[in-house]
Amino acid sequence: MAAEIIIAHGIWRLSSTLASLVPVQISVIGATGTGKTTLDRQLTTRGEVRMFSDAERTHHRKNWLGNFVPPVATKKRVKSEGLARTVVSRDLGGHDEYRTLWLADMINRDSKNVFVVLDHRHILDRNNVDNQAALSFFVEALKKKRRPRGLTFRGWLRWKSWYPRRVIVIANKADEWMSDEDHETWKKGFIARHGIFDVFRQDLFRLQEMDIPVYMDAMSARYSWNVQDALYKGLTI
Repeated sequence: MAAEIIIAHGIWRLSSTLASLVPVQISVIGATGTGKTTLDRQLTTRGEVRMFSDAERTHHRKNWLGNFVPPVATKKRVKSEGLARTVVSRDLGGHDEYRTLWLADMINRDSKNVFVVLDHRHILDRNNVDNQAALSFFVEALKKKRRPRGLTFRGWLRWKSWYPRRVIVIANKADEWMSDEDHETWKKGFIARHGIFDVFRQDLFRLQEMDIPVYMDAMSARYSWNVQDALYKGLTI
Protein backbone atom coordinates (compact mmCIF):
# COMPACT_ATOMS: atom_id res chain seq x y z
CA MET A 1 0.00 0.00 0.00
CA ALA A 2 2.83 2.41 0.93
CA ALA A 3 4.56 1.72 -2.38
CA GLU A 4 1.33 2.39 -4.31
CA ILE A 5 0.92 5.72 -2.51
CA ILE A 6 4.49 6.71 -3.31
CA ILE A 7 4.05 5.79 -6.98
CA ALA A 8 0.74 7.63 -7.20
CA HIS A 9 2.29 10.71 -5.60
CA GLY A 10 5.20 10.53 -8.01
CA ILE A 11 2.85 10.35 -10.99
CA TRP A 12 0.86 13.31 -9.65
CA ARG A 13 4.04 15.36 -9.17
CA LEU A 14 5.22 14.51 -12.68
CA SER A 15 1.87 15.43 -14.24
CA SER A 16 1.80 18.70 -12.26
CA THR A 17 5.32 19.57 -13.41
CA LEU A 18 4.50 18.85 -17.04
CA ALA A 19 1.27 20.85 -16.82
CA SER A 20 3.17 23.83 -15.39
CA LEU A 21 5.35 23.93 -18.50
CA VAL A 22 2.43 24.16 -20.95
CA PRO A 23 1.85 27.87 -21.70
CA VAL A 24 -1.62 29.22 -20.89
CA GLN A 25 -2.82 32.24 -22.85
CA ILE A 26 -4.35 34.96 -20.67
CA SER A 27 -5.75 38.40 -21.47
CA VAL A 28 -5.53 41.30 -19.02
CA ILE A 29 -7.95 44.14 -19.73
CA GLY A 30 -9.40 47.11 -17.88
CA ALA A 31 -9.59 50.89 -17.83
CA THR A 32 -6.42 52.94 -18.01
CA GLY A 33 -4.70 53.45 -14.68
CA THR A 34 -6.12 50.37 -12.96
CA GLY A 35 -2.71 48.70 -12.69
CA LYS A 36 -2.42 46.40 -15.70
CA THR A 37 1.13 47.52 -16.49
CA THR A 38 2.03 47.26 -12.80
CA LEU A 39 0.69 43.70 -12.79
CA ASP A 40 2.66 42.85 -15.93
CA ARG A 41 5.82 44.24 -14.34
CA GLN A 42 5.12 42.38 -11.09
CA LEU A 43 4.79 39.07 -12.93
CA THR A 44 8.00 39.74 -14.83
CA THR A 45 10.13 40.87 -11.87
CA ARG A 46 8.96 40.37 -8.28
CA GLY A 47 9.08 43.20 -5.76
CA GLU A 48 7.55 46.61 -5.13
CA VAL A 49 6.74 48.32 -8.43
CA ARG A 50 7.22 52.07 -8.73
CA MET A 51 4.31 54.36 -9.54
CA PHE A 52 3.88 55.22 -13.23
CA SER A 53 3.13 58.77 -14.36
CA ASP A 54 0.35 59.69 -16.79
CA ALA A 55 3.01 60.20 -19.46
CA GLU A 56 4.01 56.54 -19.04
CA ARG A 57 0.56 55.11 -19.77
CA THR A 58 0.58 52.26 -22.27
CA HIS A 59 -0.03 53.35 -25.85
CA HIS A 60 0.15 51.56 -29.21
CA ARG A 61 1.08 52.73 -32.69
CA LYS A 62 -0.98 51.96 -35.79
CA ASN A 63 0.13 49.90 -38.77
CA TRP A 64 -0.45 50.80 -42.42
CA LEU A 65 -3.95 49.32 -42.22
CA GLY A 66 -4.88 51.64 -39.38
CA ASN A 67 -4.95 48.87 -36.76
CA PHE A 68 -3.24 49.23 -33.40
CA VAL A 69 -0.13 47.08 -33.05
CA PRO A 70 0.07 45.16 -29.74
CA PRO A 71 3.38 44.53 -27.97
CA VAL A 72 5.04 41.12 -28.06
CA ALA A 73 3.39 38.55 -25.78
CA THR A 74 5.69 37.32 -23.03
CA LYS A 75 5.79 34.29 -20.75
CA LYS A 76 5.56 34.53 -16.96
CA ARG A 77 5.49 31.98 -14.13
CA VAL A 78 2.60 32.01 -11.67
CA LYS A 79 3.02 30.01 -8.45
CA SER A 80 0.63 29.18 -5.62
CA GLU A 81 0.93 26.70 -2.76
CA GLY A 82 3.72 24.76 -4.43
CA LEU A 83 1.99 24.58 -7.82
CA ALA A 84 2.91 26.60 -10.91
CA ARG A 85 1.64 27.57 -14.34
CA THR A 86 3.27 29.32 -17.27
CA VAL A 87 1.12 32.15 -18.60
CA VAL A 88 1.45 34.21 -21.77
CA SER A 89 0.11 37.77 -21.83
CA ARG A 90 0.47 41.20 -23.39
CA ASP A 91 0.46 44.61 -21.70
CA LEU A 92 -2.38 46.36 -23.52
CA GLY A 93 -3.45 49.96 -23.02
CA GLY A 94 -6.69 50.78 -21.24
CA HIS A 95 -7.74 53.92 -23.11
CA ASP A 96 -11.11 53.78 -24.87
CA GLU A 97 -9.58 53.54 -28.35
CA TYR A 98 -7.79 50.29 -27.43
CA ARG A 99 -10.87 48.31 -26.41
CA THR A 100 -11.26 46.68 -29.83
CA LEU A 101 -7.59 45.71 -29.55
CA TRP A 102 -8.44 43.76 -26.38
CA LEU A 103 -10.95 41.70 -28.33
CA ALA A 104 -8.76 41.18 -31.38
CA ASP A 105 -5.83 40.10 -29.23
CA MET A 106 -7.74 37.54 -27.18
CA ILE A 107 -9.39 36.08 -30.29
CA ASN A 108 -6.16 36.01 -32.32
CA ARG A 109 -4.28 34.25 -29.50
CA ASP A 110 -7.33 32.15 -28.58
CA SER A 111 -6.90 33.41 -25.03
CA LYS A 112 -9.86 32.01 -23.11
CA ASN A 113 -8.76 33.28 -19.69
CA VAL A 114 -9.74 36.93 -19.31
CA PHE A 115 -8.63 38.95 -16.29
CA VAL A 116 -10.52 42.23 -15.83
CA VAL A 117 -8.52 44.59 -13.61
CA LEU A 118 -10.36 47.37 -11.81
CA ASP A 119 -9.69 49.75 -8.97
CA HIS A 120 -11.77 51.76 -6.51
CA ARG A 121 -12.20 55.02 -8.45
CA HIS A 122 -15.95 54.42 -8.73
CA ILE A 123 -16.15 54.41 -4.92
CA LEU A 124 -14.09 57.59 -4.56
CA ASP A 125 -16.17 59.34 -7.24
CA ARG A 126 -19.63 58.02 -8.05
CA ASN A 127 -19.60 59.97 -11.31
CA ASN A 128 -16.55 58.07 -12.55
CA VAL A 129 -17.65 55.11 -14.67
CA ASP A 130 -14.30 54.15 -16.25
CA ASN A 131 -14.32 50.68 -14.71
CA GLN A 132 -17.96 50.03 -15.51
CA ALA A 133 -17.55 51.18 -19.12
CA ALA A 134 -14.58 48.89 -19.69
CA LEU A 135 -16.36 45.79 -18.38
CA SER A 136 -19.64 46.65 -20.10
CA PHE A 137 -17.88 47.04 -23.45
CA PHE A 138 -16.39 43.56 -23.11
CA VAL A 139 -19.66 41.92 -22.04
CA GLU A 140 -21.66 43.71 -24.75
CA ALA A 141 -19.13 42.68 -27.41
CA LEU A 142 -19.49 39.03 -26.36
CA LYS A 143 -23.28 39.28 -26.26
CA LYS A 144 -23.59 40.84 -29.70
CA LYS A 145 -20.64 38.96 -31.24
CA ARG A 146 -18.93 42.10 -32.45
CA ARG A 147 -16.09 41.50 -34.89
CA PRO A 148 -13.12 43.69 -33.95
CA ARG A 149 -10.64 45.18 -36.36
CA GLY A 150 -7.18 43.65 -36.49
CA LEU A 151 -8.09 39.97 -36.64
CA THR A 152 -5.55 37.62 -38.17
CA PHE A 153 -6.67 34.94 -40.61
CA ARG A 154 -7.03 32.40 -37.79
CA GLY A 155 -8.77 34.98 -35.63
CA TRP A 156 -11.21 35.73 -38.41
CA LEU A 157 -12.03 32.01 -38.70
CA ARG A 158 -12.73 31.58 -34.99
CA TRP A 159 -14.34 34.88 -33.93
CA LYS A 160 -17.99 33.81 -34.46
CA SER A 161 -17.66 30.82 -32.15
CA TRP A 162 -15.11 32.28 -29.72
CA TYR A 163 -16.00 32.76 -26.07
CA PRO A 164 -13.78 32.98 -22.97
CA ARG A 165 -13.62 29.90 -20.78
CA ARG A 166 -13.61 32.04 -17.65
CA VAL A 167 -13.58 35.69 -16.56
CA ILE A 168 -11.64 36.74 -13.47
CA VAL A 169 -12.45 40.14 -12.00
CA ILE A 170 -9.61 41.55 -9.92
CA ALA A 171 -10.07 44.50 -7.56
CA ASN A 172 -6.55 45.92 -7.62
CA LYS A 173 -4.89 48.48 -5.32
CA ALA A 174 -6.11 46.67 -2.21
CA ASP A 175 -3.42 48.55 -0.26
CA GLU A 176 -5.51 51.69 -0.83
CA TRP A 177 -9.09 50.51 -0.25
CA MET A 178 -9.02 47.31 1.82
CA SER A 179 -9.69 47.83 5.54
CA ASP A 180 -8.92 45.35 8.31
CA GLU A 181 -12.57 44.29 8.24
CA ASP A 182 -12.37 43.82 4.46
CA HIS A 183 -9.28 41.68 4.92
CA GLU A 184 -11.12 39.41 7.33
CA THR A 185 -13.91 39.07 4.77
CA TRP A 186 -11.31 38.20 2.13
CA LYS A 187 -9.69 35.58 4.39
CA LYS A 188 -13.09 33.92 4.86
CA GLY A 189 -13.47 33.67 1.08
CA PHE A 190 -16.32 36.18 0.82
CA ILE A 191 -14.57 39.03 -1.00
CA ALA A 192 -17.18 38.77 -3.79
CA ARG A 193 -19.66 40.30 -1.31
CA HIS A 194 -17.63 43.50 -1.04
CA GLY A 195 -19.26 46.70 -2.20
CA ILE A 196 -16.43 47.39 -4.64
CA PHE A 197 -18.06 44.81 -6.94
CA ASP A 198 -21.66 46.01 -6.59
CA VAL A 199 -21.75 48.25 -9.68
CA PHE A 200 -20.52 45.35 -11.84
CA ARG A 201 -22.96 42.66 -10.76
CA GLN A 202 -25.42 43.07 -13.63
CA ASP A 203 -22.64 42.58 -16.18
CA LEU A 204 -21.27 39.63 -14.21
CA PHE A 205 -24.75 38.07 -14.19
CA ARG A 206 -24.87 38.54 -17.96
CA LEU A 207 -21.61 36.61 -18.28
CA GLN A 208 -23.01 33.77 -16.22
CA GLU A 209 -26.12 33.73 -18.41
CA MET A 210 -23.72 33.09 -21.33
CA ASP A 211 -22.38 30.08 -19.37
CA ILE A 212 -19.11 31.88 -18.62
CA PRO A 213 -17.96 31.32 -15.02
CA VAL A 214 -16.86 34.39 -13.06
CA TYR A 215 -14.34 34.56 -10.22
CA MET A 216 -13.70 37.65 -8.07
CA ASP A 217 -10.65 38.42 -5.98
CA ALA A 218 -8.50 41.28 -4.70
CA MET A 219 -4.81 42.08 -4.99
CA SER A 220 -2.20 44.78 -4.73
CA ALA A 221 -0.08 44.46 -7.86
CA ARG A 222 2.24 47.22 -6.72
CA TYR A 223 3.18 45.48 -3.48
CA SER A 224 2.80 41.88 -4.73
CA TRP A 225 0.01 41.04 -2.29
CA ASN A 226 -2.12 38.08 -3.39
CA VAL A 227 -0.94 38.46 -7.01
CA GLN A 228 0.26 34.91 -7.55
CA ASP A 229 -2.58 33.25 -5.65
CA ALA A 230 -5.34 35.32 -7.30
CA LEU A 231 -4.09 34.56 -10.80
CA TYR A 232 -3.51 30.87 -10.14
CA LYS A 233 -6.88 30.35 -8.47
CA GLY A 234 -8.56 32.25 -11.26
CA LEU A 235 -7.13 29.81 -13.79
CA THR A 236 -8.63 26.85 -11.91
CA ILE A 237 -12.31 27.85 -11.74
